[in-house]
Amino acid sequence: MSELGDSSASVDVPDVEELRDDHGRVVDDAYVDAAVEDALAQVRGRGRPSLSAAGESPLLRVRVPRELDEAVRAAAERAGASRSEWVRRVLDEAVRRAG
Repeated sequence: MSELGDSSASVDVPDVEELRDDHGRVVDDAYVDAAVEDALAQVRGRGRPSLSAAGESPLLRVRVPRELDEAVRAAAERAGASRSEWVRRVLDEAVRRAG
């Protein structure tokens, strides 16, 4: 077996053969690099968007009595917001008042 250079696609694709995708595009180093970047962007883009300026948003989990949970759900519904959005808004207002 011959030694492969950095730009070799595979041991079973001779250097003289041109590899193409389903759309007829030549599969070369630039094509592979772009495909890798696209795949990484898709994987990184999964999940919920961060609420923080940079990095992941911290997750705050608290236990509340059932009655409070029901009141929060009702208040969020009246406000036309999700429960998370409503809680974030209320916490933000409380912190501003306390500050």
